[in-house]
Amino acid sequence: MTTAQERKQQERHARRRRIQRAARTVFAEKGYAKTSIEQIAREASLSVGAIYLYFRSKEDLYVSLLEETLETFDTDLSAVASRGDSADVRVRAAWDYLTGWARAEVEATRVLRLASQPGVRKQLSDEVAETVGKGLTRVREHIGTIVKDGISTGLYSDVEPDAAVDLAWTLHLGVLQAADARHNLGLPGGDFETLAQVAFSAVESRLRETNAQHAPN
Repeated sequence: MTTAQERKQQERHARRRRIQRAARTVFAEKGYAKTSIEQIAREASLSVGAIYLYFRSKEDLYVSLLEETLETFDTDLSAVASRGDSADVRVRAAWDYLTGWARAEVEATRVLRLASQPGVRKQLSDEVAETVGKGLTRVREHIGTIVKDGISTGLYSDVEPDAAVDLAWTLHLGVLQAADARHNLGLPGGDFETLAQVAFSAVESRLRETNAQHAPN
């Protein structure tokens, strides 16, 4: 039987998700800069005060939209990591999964990049910062598991798994930023697909470089 406290938590969770669904709609239509809490409140059929009961700021609400995304990442990347394929095939599958998400969910990639900006932490509630932080950590863990498997089978060099994951994550964010800059400013160079391939090649090169250097002639 559900207790009163459990019902209260369920109601809070449902209200929170209702606000997030409304926010997702408004942010997608107007973009982050032109969206206001008032517009989100109207979309959710709630008062502005009700929004602030659940989220500290517009930034807090925007970053919280990663929560559902990261839950999906956790499930899907866990499945990739546990597959019976060789580590290099799984690393490629994980990279393709993340770049496929970036192509399909452009607004969500902007949320991810905002969460990476200096000074944004003070705008975030502890709840959102902790939930999103744990979700991103799980993504890193799944990729790290694959890298460790590759090291243990001799497919990859004896790299530090966390450092390899740092490189992959940094390059993934960099591809997103570079693709936007090229689009917005008309800069020369490759499109998103080309940049993503170059970045993945750099990750693969780092994972294999010691083995290649020490391979017999």
